[in-house]
Amino acid sequence: MTERYWTVAQTVSKMEHIARRDIEKGGHGAFLPTYARHWKVDGRPHAKECPLFTGYVFFMTEAEDWAGIPDIHGVYRVPANPNGKAQRVKDCEMARLVLGHASGDHNRTDAPRYTRYYNPDRVPKPKRKGGRRSRPRRSKAARGQPRHHPDMQITDDAALHAQR
Repeated sequence: MTERYWTVAQTVSKMEHIARRDIEKGGHGAFLPTYARHWKVDGRPHAKECPLFTGYVFFMTEAEDWAGIPDIHGVYRVPANPNGKAQRVKDCEMARLVLGHASGDHNRTDAPRYTRYYNPDRVPKPKRKGGRRSRPRRSKAARGQPRHHPDMQITDDAALHAQR
C-alpha cells in the first residue's frame, strides 16, 4: 500500500471553489482554507468567504494517483518534483491550516465604509442665505436700471441735450 499525503493544485484565479468540488468528485480529499470577511457599507452589513491562498487547493493523493487532477476544469497545474511525484505539503503545516480554519483565526472585520449618500458622522451643511430663487430674476430694464455703462458716450441728440 502506498502512502497518502497532502499536495497542492494551482488553480485559475477565482475558481478555487469549483476546482475543490471537482477534485472531491474524483475521489480525492480536498481542502480549501477560507476566511470570512465582514464589512459595512452605508450601515448595511456584508459578508464574503474568501480563499486564504488565492489560486491554490490542497488535496490528498497517493504517489501516482494525481494524474487526472490537471485535466479538471479550473486547475492550472500540479507542481511536481523532477521525478514526477507531486510536491508534498508537510503534515504539521496542514494541521496548522486545518486548525486555524476551524477556529476562525483568519477571519477579519473591516472598518465601515460610507458613500457620499450615507455617513452617520456627517454634520449637515449650513443653509445658504438667499439660496435658489423660486422664480427667474427680472431683467435690468424691468428693474429700472440703465442699460448702458456710465463710461460710454451717448450719441443720441435728445439724450445729449438732457445731459447738459
